[in-house]
Amino acid sequence: MFNRFTGEARMVVNDAVDVAAEVRSPRVEAEHLLLAVTRGSGPVARALHDANLDYEGLRDALRAETTRSLAAVGVTAATPEFSPFVDRPKLATSAKLALERALRVAVARGDKRIGSAHIALGTLRAPTGTVPRALEAAAISRPELITRIERAADDAPPSR
Repeated sequence: MFNRFTGEARMVVNDAVDVAAEVRSPRVEAEHLLLAVTRGSGPVARALHDANLDYEGLRDALRAETTRSLAAVGVTAATPEFSPFVDRPKLATSAKLALERALRVAVARGDKRIGSAHIALGTLRAPTGTVPRALEAAAISRPELITRIERAADDAPPSR
């Protein structure tokens, strides 16, 4: 599947690994993919920024969701964090599923290559998980984001 990724999409996946390492996550989750997209400078990142979803805003929404989820099981901010040393985080199931959805999006659109728009759409189309809960709690409309990204992908020049 990775042979179908554009250079930009490969950079997103590599940046997601860096994002996961920065937050000391032992795995690259779907939210790290979306965070990596927001750190970009292309049309998809601009579409997300125009919808008031930039790196800091998404990071804050994800932190708030993590705090809510942990509080639901009795873990508070006073509880010490467990941060195993991880040299290079590996893709977790949520990220793998997001990338599989990205491939399905590309196929459905008739796109031969997978770009950052496909990765963002694959992440946003998750039926459940941290990203949908965080966006809902932050009152960010996933359908609106999806529409903006689809438009950005339609307007972008074909990738090689």
